[in-house]
Amino acid sequence: MYLDGSARRNGIGAGVLFVSPRKDLLPYSFVLTQNCSNNEAEYQAILLALGMALNIYGDSTLVIKQLIGEFEVKKLELVPFWRYACDILAQISEASLLYVPRSKNGPADALAGIAASLSQFDERPNQVPIYERWVVPPPIEEEAEEEQTNKTEESFPISTSKNEVGDWREPISNFLQYSTLPADLREQVHIRRTAPRFVFVKDVLYWRSYEGLLLRCLAKEEGLQVLKKIHGRIYGAHQAGPKLLLQVKWLGYYWSSMLRDATEMARTCRPCQLHADYIHQPPEPLHPTVASWPLEAWGMDIIGPITPKSDSDRQYILATTDYFSKWAEAAAYREVKATTVADFFRTQIIYRYGFPRYTVTDNGTPFRNKVMDCFCEKFCIQQWTSSAYNPAPMDSQKHSTKRSTRS
Repeated sequence: MYLDGSARRNGIGAGVLFVSPRKDLLPYSFVLTQNCSNNEAEYQAILLALGMALNIYGDSTLVIKQLIGEFEVKKLELVPFWRYACDILAQISEASLLYVPRSKNGPADALAGIAASLSQFDERPNQVPIYERWVVPPPIEEEAEEEQTNKTEESFPISTSKNEVGDWREPISNFLQYSTLPADLREQVHIRRTAPRFVFVKDVLYWRSYEGLLLRCLAKEEGLQVLKKIHGRIYGAHQAGPKLLLQVKWLGYYWSSMLRDATEMARTCRPCQLHADYIHQPPEPLHPTVASWPLEAWGMDIIGPITPKSDSDRQYILATTDYFSKWAEAAAYREVKATTVADFFRTQIIYRYGFPRYTVTDNGTPFRNKVMDCFCEKFCIQQWTSSAYNPAPMDSQKHSTKRSTRS
């Protein structure tokens, strides 16, 4: 069975092409008597074909995928047709729905187009049987009750019975009304600490929020009922736990475990697991390769020996560069030892710019020794080393120092 629905300006139709086991073709065109969208016309064709075939082929990816459960029905006007089609499919044990491209569904597409085109004429040709029909899904009892409830009540139909045994509201109510406390000392401290945020208004317990609003206190079972209505039925947005918690507060309800219950409901919701977006977040924190703020990381290197020597016999230059701002500091020495590097870093970097987060050097002896290890450990500075086979990280310090010495 091949089918197609067509919604045009001049009319709406559905085409069904029945192929018998002997390859005989039985075309049917249906003129739909009510205005509808193209997806609703596709559902009409599905419902008309369900009573006549076991293998049904359609060229609407959305409708076929919704019926086999791969897509979610989000438009409210399509929900009755989808449920009615699923009920009919459940009664046919061997029926199957298959998607075919539009190029292979030409006869059914043509029949739907014929019915849509001929719907505006009173006289129709007799070569193709055309029927006027509109499939009305049966009313659903739950939806009828919900619509009636929404018309009569503006808020949720939440029961507000008295505190039951084991209710979290009972100790607070007893303390506020009768000044009684439980025997447990920890419970007494907890109730005395939290009771000022609760208040009785006309024998109803309310919790005063940080914004100064009074939220009606519910039992845990009543709170779960509110979460179900907000998460899937009334709002239907399937929000995450924190957003679901805000919606509950906006409606004026509160209970002690509402955050944990909202997070658990969002985590265990099956439609959310099937249709939610995938999280493209790395499995571990990102490690930036550059400095995130000024004076966070300094790179040090030794340049020399330089010939000819200076007048004071200084032939080595100890240079350091800030990775963020590219600010360079340099000093000339006769020789560079571990104590020389420690004194240079203390006077030129720490005294002027404060404590950096880490330093980057090579594996040279003046940088990797006990003196520098104790120095960095004392000031909580991390020591990072560059690869011996890749001296490129130190080129910036060398070039900046050469420019400073030339100037």
